[in-house]
Amino acid sequence: MIFIKNEFDVLVIRDHYPSENNPSSSPWVYDQVIGLQEMGYKPLVISPTPINPFKKYFKKKFRFYDSPCKEIESYKNTNVLRPPYLKIPNDYFIGVTLKNLTNCLLRYNHLTDIKIIHAHFGQNGFASLVLKKKLNVPLITSFYGYDSGRLSIRYKPFYKYLQREGDLFLALSKDMKKDLVSLGFNEEKILIHHLGVNLEVFRFNNKLINKFTILTVARLDQVKGIEYAINAVHLFLTKYPKIKSDFLYKIVGSGPHGDALKRLVNKLQMNESVVFIDNLSQKNSRDIVLKEMQDCDLFVLTSIKLKNGTKEGTPVVLMEAQSCGKPCITTFHAGIPEVVLNNKTGLLVQEKSSLDISKAIERLYFNRILLEKLGSNAREHINREFNQKIQMEKLGNIFKSLFD
Repeated sequence: MIFIKNEFDVLVIRDHYPSENNPSSSPWVYDQVIGLQEMGYKPLVISPTPINPFKKYFKKKFRFYDSPCKEIESYKNTNVLRPPYLKIPNDYFIGVTLKNLTNCLLRYNHLTDIKIIHAHFGQNGFASLVLKKKLNVPLITSFYGYDSGRLSIRYKPFYKYLQREGDLFLALSKDMKKDLVSLGFNEEKILIHHLGVNLEVFRFNNKLINKFTILTVARLDQVKGIEYAINAVHLFLTKYPKIKSDFLYKIVGSGPHGDALKRLVNKLQMNESVVFIDNLSQKNSRDIVLKEMQDCDLFVLTSIKLKNGTKEGTPVVLMEAQSCGKPCITTFHAGIPEVVLNNKTGLLVQEKSSLDISKAIERLYFNRILLEKLGSNAREHINREFNQKIQMEKLGNIFKSLFD
């Protein structure tokens, strides 16, 4: 093992930390690391990176995985380690994968100047427990959705150790806190801490340009409910066929559900009205997101809860879009009603209701005064509740409370 100098005071644990190859992976973690540096901390990111002898059989699953590296690399002025560990791509072998992940992190038990560990996602919190004991430091675990939803069923036998030995758990919303309590986490050890948006990057711009454009930015998974938005656009344009030349729906992202969504668009003969943009295949993926958010008139994300329990947390894209002054059409789902305020910063509809989504699009297309008002309210709401600077100050205070 390559020896790492004992010069850091915070360990940040996050597999899939952003990289040059995949800058769109958890950008909020990167933002927090930068924020910690600005507060005077010296964070080191440990981003365990899977090695898999069966990788050639799981090309899509491992498409965006980086190559492991045992030496510290600099990613946009943050210090990152990407040590290898063996990950088995099957939920039934989670125990083996978590043991490998634990041993991967334990390699750094010589970093005795560490004051605190901040693990992102529940599985990384569990895997950090042995390292926490070795270093004798507090452990914060942030949850984000799937780790408190679908996969919590698989993780539950391991979470009992995290529940007992973890010092603090951060939930993104009241809904997520409720989920964690139902899993057995002590309510007194759970705090709600929102993610934040850099308002200087996602600037306000509510000017209408050319075609009326609605936008979705998402990983193309079933949980995003994008097929219901596509069907809603079809209903709207069928009702108002003359609008077609003045209307465009852009879907930015890629994922396992992408081909099915494209087939749906073909079936509905909507290729001129719906455009897919695979930003993740390009190195400037985040720049593409920012440009499309600046250029759209309305943002749509119609998330749904799947039968297996999978659901969202508080999608950051909804914060970013509102920061740009874009009203959002979204669903009463998980923590979303805390991010988008119904009839104040956007319009919320029931899950899986293409008709309700279509009516919401119709309402805002024909009422530009309301569209502009909701957009202005959205920017103010994000500035007040999801401002990155404010949320970083709160995170800093959380750190200090554990030091005391």
